[in-house]
Amino acid sequence: MAPPQSSRDVEQEARDWFVRRLAGLSRAEQAEFERWLGSDPAHADALRRTEQVWSAAEQPARQLASRENEALAPYLHAVDRSRRQHRSFRRLSAATLVLALGLGGVIWLQNPHLLQKLMADHSSGRGERRAITLSDGSKVLLDADSALDEAFDKNERQVRLLRGTASFDVAPGKAPFVVRVPDGDIRDIGTQFDVSLGEDGTIVTLESGKVAIKAEHIGEALLDEPGQRLRFDRQGLGEIEQVDLKDALAWRKGRYVFYRARLSEVIEEIARYRQGRIVVTDAGLGDQRVTGSFSLADTDAALQSLQASVGFRMTTVPGGLIVFIRP
Repeated sequence: MAPPQSSRDVEQEARDWFVRRLAGLSRAEQAEFERWLGSDPAHADALRRTEQVWSAAEQPARQLASRENEALAPYLHAVDRSRRQHRSFRRLSAATLVLALGLGGVIWLQNPHLLQKLMADHSSGRGERRAITLSDGSKVLLDADSALDEAFDKNERQVRLLRGTASFDVAPGKAPFVVRVPDGDIRDIGTQFDVSLGEDGTIVTLESGKVAIKAEHIGEALLDEPGQRLRFDRQGLGEIEQVDLKDALAWRKGRYVFYRARLSEVIEEIARYRQGRIVVTDAGLGDQRVTGSFSLADTDAALQSLQASVGFRMTTVPGGLIVFIRP
């Protein structure tokens, strides 16, 4: 008598069969699948869960792909070519489609910003904080999965934050120092400050000195006291708030502290410190407020802690995709 399978083995077999069925099964494979499915009620349950996760993740994954279509474009073009070349071989086309999407998906899941990383002047990898010195002597600490460009001339020392979070310690100079972000500009006035790009706009946290913020076509604000923080986007400027600098800058030493933050915002931070992607399938779930702190060196423990406090289901899909679903 064969030893009983672990639940993890059953889940993995269900995922394997699900992917194989997408490409199409031969008669022999179909018979093998039906024998597997009927041999244990747990197999049907595991397959049903896999199908539910796929259905729940499909639309969010498409939305992620549309935001990063530049990185996925070569693989999608390859799929289109394959379809044109193999119109008379439907099963071969289906298998090629799954394979091409699988290969493209692995690269997208593990290196979603690969093209941007290759083109940026400075970048950091997943789970890496990187200290750099700009050409004027200014110090920058890049948070994980972040990137920036620098364009200095005699009139302006311009830095463009392309992704993620960066901490700036600006060196004195005759030319003004400006950080450009999609939502506007942050102009230094002898300062140490953090800039973070996220789904909800740009966040600026002042450590010392002053910064002048100009939101794109909206308005201006000045941060001139340590611990002041402002969030802004193309819709306008938020209210200046006072934060605990020790907590706000804890990421520099490998810890993330948050108070009544949106779950999706916390997950976005965790995702920068691990391989693969994390998808929240429900906007209401992503909007839930959470408070806590965790070590950025142990993201598995961070996810488990969030799961325990919020109560969502967390499922791993082959290829490194983690899906959060309402219980």
